[in-house]
Amino acid sequence: MNACAKPPVTTGWSATLGLEFQYKQNRTVLARNRHEGPLRVQRAFYPETLGQCHVYLLHPPGGIVAGDSLNIQADVMPQAHALITTPSAGRVYKSNQQRLTQTQQVNLRVASKGFCEWLPQENIVFNSAQAINQTRVELQGEAQFIGWEITCLGRPAAKEVFESGLILQSLELYRDQKPLLLEKNQFKGGSTLLNSRWGLNEATAIATMVCTLNNQNMLQNIKKLCVNNCCDQLIIEATQLPELLVVRAFAKQAEPIKNAFIDIWKQLRLHLLGCEAVAPRIWYT
Repeated sequence: MNACAKPPVTTGWSATLGLEFQYKQNRTVLARNRHEGPLRVQRAFYPETLGQCHVYLLHPPGGIVAGDSLNIQADVMPQAHALITTPSAGRVYKSNQQRLTQTQQVNLRVASKGFCEWLPQENIVFNSAQAINQTRVELQGEAQFIGWEITCLGRPAAKEVFESGLILQSLELYRDQKPLLLEKNQFKGGSTLLNSRWGLNEATAIATMVCTLNNQNMLQNIKKLCVNNCCDQLIIEATQLPELLVVRAFAKQAEPIKNAFIDIWKQLRLHLLGCEAVAPRIWYT
C-alpha cells in the first residue's frame, strides 16, 4: 500500500422508517410500519379516550455520528390521529476528521381531516457536529397539525460550549401545496450570533412550536400561558400567522421550554378536540 494514500472515507449508518396511520373501528391503527437499519416503532399506545395512536420512535444507538442519516416518513390518513414522539433526547455527536454530515429528514403527510402531532424530545447538538435537520409537513384540505422542534447547542451542564461545528435546520409546512411556513436556520459554532444580544444572547436551547389554528381568543390564552411561564431562564412568545399559530422560545436549557410547550399543547388540544389531553408517559420517565 502506498504510504501516502489517504484512508478510505467510511460512512455511517443509514436508517429509514415508513409509517402509515389509518382510522379503523373507532380508533387509529398503525397500518404500516416498515424500517431499515436501527430505527423503528415497536408498538402503538392508546392512553387517550378518542383512540389517538401514540408511537415512540426508537433509535437504539442513542444518537447519530459522522455519516449517519435518518429518514422518517409518516402518512396520516383521513379521520386518523397520530402522536409521534421519542423516548429520550436525541444526540448529534461530534463529527470526524472528514467532517461527514449527520442528517435527519422527516416527511409528514396528513390527509384531509387527519390529525398529526410531531412532538419529539429535544435534540442535543454536540460541539464540532456537522448536522442537517429537515422537517417537511404536507397537509391536505382540513388536515390538522401540532408540532415542535427543540434544539440544544452544546452541553452547558458538562461545560461543553458549541464553539465549532454547524447545524442547518429547516421547518416547512404546506397546505394543498401552498406554503404556510418556510423557516431556515443556520447555527455555526463560535459565531457572534450565539452570544450577541441581537442573536441568541447566550441562550443554548431554542425552539419553535406550531399549530394549524387561527383563533384570536386562543392566541390571547396562549400569550397568557407564555407570560406565566416566562422567567429569567426562559423567553417565550406566541404570534399568529395566516392559518398558523407559532410559539418561539429561548432558554439556557431545554427543561423550561418543554414544560411550557406541554402546557400550551394541553390548551391547544382542549380547544381543538374538546377533551383533556393525555401526555405520553415516556415524557415523565
